[in-house]
Amino acid sequence: MAQVLSANYELENEVGRGGMGIVYCARDKRLKREIAIKVLPPELSFRADIRQRFLREAETAAQLNHPNIVPIYTVEERDNLVYFVMAYIKGDNLGVRLQQHGPMPPVEVRRILREVAEALAYAHNRNVIHRDIKPDNIIIDDETGRAMVTDFGIARALTDTGDSRLTATGMAIGTPAYMSPEQSAGDRAIDGRSDLYSLGVVGYQMLCGQ
Repeated sequence: MAQVLSANYELENEVGRGGMGIVYCARDKRLKREIAIKVLPPELSFRADIRQRFLREAETAAQLNHPNIVPIYTVEERDNLVYFVMAYIKGDNLGVRLQQHGPMPPVEVRRILREVAEALAYAHNRNVIHRDIKPDNIIIDDETGRAMVTDFGIARALTDTGDSRLTATGMAIGTPAYMSPEQSAGDRAIDGRSDLYSLGVVGYQMLCGQ
């Protein structure tokens, strides 16, 4: 992996991993800036369905340009390595913050909820739903304090015109504790209201600390 990326990027360290990829902090050699690279794990990249879902994640997120959404710069597939390059946001995700500090002041909770809701409204207006809103997918920027939504890993355009859909009725994709009832039931026809349900669970958790 390092050999494939070394032509343009200098890997520094791993900063996170989830079911759909591993995230590294890196430096863009050409543009001289710090970035984050999300790589589909090699043990998963051989599966065409997962590879397609990962590429869709990048393609969908790259279309979104909002101050509270982590921007995607590029997506590439090279030598059986699938990855995309995004902005590196210095700061902990909301899950880490809650684990370390517990309940948050109502004023801060209200601000974060408003910022995430604005990001979701922007995405929903473009027929994109997130499907996995949870504390781990909300980063608090150390420099600005802004809430940044990341990991549109299972989002898909509601007006999908591709050859096939990435989700199927009967298969619930997301994080169970934050899913709306219809998403838990595997309903394909969910809309932005499902994201708002998940955001409500996040708001409750911020106020209660758990």
